[in-house]
Amino acid sequence: MSKKSAWAGAVVAAVGLTVGGIAVATAADNPDGPPAAFAERHPGGPGKPGRPDKAKLKDSTLVVGRVKSVESGKLTITKDDGSEVSLTTDGSTKLRGGDLAGLKADQRVTVRVKDGKALNVALAKAHEQGTIKDVNGNNATLIQVDGLQTPLDLSSVSEKPKNGDLVAVTGTVSDGKTIKVEQLRQMPK
Repeated sequence: MSKKSAWAGAVVAAVGLTVGGIAVATAADNPDGPPAAFAERHPGGPGKPGRPDKAKLKDSTLVVGRVKSVESGKLTITKDDGSEVSLTTDGSTKLRGGDLAGLKADQRVTVRVKDGKALNVALAKAHEQGTIKDVNGNNATLIQVDGLQTPLDLSSVSEKPKNGDLVAVTGTVSDGKTIKVEQLRQMPK
């Protein structure tokens, strides 16, 4: 072994011991909780970071459908089976990525419900892949792998695709058929 290799190995070992020693010292400061570095990166603490409190979600159900109406303190959903459900809302009801007042009729949502109250609301995202055709300004058609044609609204996309491009799109469905594209990724041909 050369002197350079031996020195490099010694430096790597010293750095590893120093970092390991800091982690052990941090854990020793709070033996009953997570290391400080974990707590800083994951504000939820140990377990599943970013997840709602499990006790709050116990005995809750999931409602999937389209928004029929949004009023102060009330959200009405038309479920996929055609039935309607009216849910109460309040200041603790969360809409992932926005405000409940921003919900519009016909938006597809998933709602976590407990005792008739909406706890969490999320806009359902559409994910599709296929070939672009009929590009006309902010409008285009996506021919999916199974042959289905889906209208696209490209107004939120800065770099527009061209006819024949193979793409993956993510967005929301506003009118029951058109995907308002939020993210477009070119796929290799």
